Amino acid sequence: MSSIFGIFNIGKLALFANQRALSVTSQNIANINTPGYSRQDPILQSTAPLDGTPGQIGTGVQITDIRRVFNQFIQDQLTSQQSSLGRLDVEQGTLSRVEAVFNDGQGTGINQSLSEFFSALHDLANNPQGMAERNSLLERTRMLASQFSTANNQLEQVQKDLNAEIQGVIGEINTQAAQIADLNNRIQQAEISGQNANDLRDQRDSLLSSLAEKIDISTIKGDFGQVTVMAGGKPLVESRAYTLRAVADADNSGFVNVVFDSGNGTTTDITSSIGNGRLKGLIDLRDNLIPGYIDQLDRLAAAIVNEVNQQHQAGFGLDGSTGNDFFSPLAPTVTGFSGNTGSGSVAATVSNPAVLTFDPYRLTFAGGNYTLQNLTTGASTTAAYINPTTITFEGIQIGMSGVPANGDTFDISAHQGMAGSIALSGIAPNQIAASAIAGGVPGNNGNALLLAQLQEKAVAGLGGASFHDFYGQAVGQIGSHSQSVQRSLKAEKVINENLTQQRGEVSGVSLDEEAANLIKFQRAFEASARLISIADELLQTILEIKR
Repeated sequence: MSSIFGIFNIGKLALFANQRALSVTSQNIANINTPGYSRQDPILQSTAPLDGTPGQIGTGVQITDIRRVFNQFIQDQLTSQQSSLGRLDVEQGTLSRVEAVFNDGQGTGINQSLSEFFSALHDLANNPQGMAERNSLLERTRMLASQFSTANNQLEQVQKDLNAEIQGVIGEINTQAAQIADLNNRIQQAEISGQNANDLRDQRDSLLSSLAEKIDISTIKGDFGQVTVMAGGKPLVESRAYTLRAVADADNSGFVNVVFDSGNGTTTDITSSIGNGRLKGLIDLRDNLIPGYIDQLDRLAAAIVNEVNQQHQAGFGLDGSTGNDFFSPLAPTVTGFSGNTGSGSVAATVSNPAVLTFDPYRLTFAGGNYTLQNLTTGASTTAAYINPTTITFEGIQIGMSGVPANGDTFDISAHQGMAGSIALSGIAPNQIAASAIAGGVPGNNGNALLLAQLQEKAVAGLGGASFHDFYGQAVGQIGSHSQSVQRSLKAEKVINENLTQQRGEVSGVSLDEEAANLIKFQRAFEASARLISIADELLQTILEIKR
């Protein structure tokens, strides 16, 4: 009797084991198209045998584990690689917008307007007394200023859009960090109780990959499936999720910095510590790339204003006037740092336009002295501060007054904002200085010719380039950068595809394999049921004998 009941038990265990194996196979098939799903395998093992004569006899089968078919090294590589993909993808998209700003392919834009401006000057030189030529020059000048303003506004809008996207990405990071922390807790609870957490681990790995696309992360494995996530040198996920905040920076046009909130009242700015990911790309584009292109437009606009005004002041209009500016004159900007605590005041004007460099300057007060430094060349001057003080440095006159505090800092620029503010000075058509001499013979075009020749002049403030060459260099840099990013993105996508394929070869679900498993476990299930039926028939036979 015990042997027959043993057969019953073996059949029952086999029935349960194969039924569970069929469930695992069904789960694999159901998730064949689920991103990040890892195939699961039922691990079958014989149960403990019983001692007997002539030897031990088996007692059945059981599923000891449902194994997640997974390669941690490949997954870590795939997760890490998402950061480069995220950064390059946002760079490519933004550079496409920037290229459109500088694209003169439709016969419009700064380069075309600049050519038409100088063409109008040549027309004026050919007929210096013509009012039609003078009015045409003024109209072409307004068009040139409009093109500069449009390009500047478009780049500033790109910068604002990037700032808004940074805030959005920070919110997404916080959401995913909270989800990872929740999965950490659920995985821990499951595995402490002896359960596997395969599906939960898959979900967490998918979230980690998505998070890595936004910000470069590192992970530290802990007990019971716990993962600590580090970002920017700070823990983003430990036993709980921490929060990143978008905090406006008064010294950066009010754009936001990325600040880590510890939750205990202390915060840390980690903007400069973010090394990769979409967030890194957005920050670099907003704070470095776009300002660089705006600065190039400002330099070009300032150089045009400076060179044309100098030459125009030397000529004479039809009304005999001289010394007039053609464009509104340069107005150097002074920007005090938000952390300044003193009552010092700083103002700047152009003292010698012939030696302007269009480099950025920084004025710092410390120990009773002031230091003015050219941030491009490093040239500087230092002296004791006496209230008030006026100095002249590289064509800029700077007036200082009041009581600045130790460490107070001011940035000074002769060209900042010129692309957005370049404009005619309000000069009348008969005041355009085409003549090179006062009271010259009618039709004198000496100064108009000199103005037209500025088109080919090597301008010191533009590194020795002409206006057209400087603009062409800027366009070339944008195109070269865009091509470089496209090549890098293409290479990263190939790497990503290879890693994804490797992961699929290890963890992916094969329909053919799962179909074979279905048949295998189905047949085993049917055989187990038949075994129980046979055991029942044996038992009935024995019971009939006793009757």
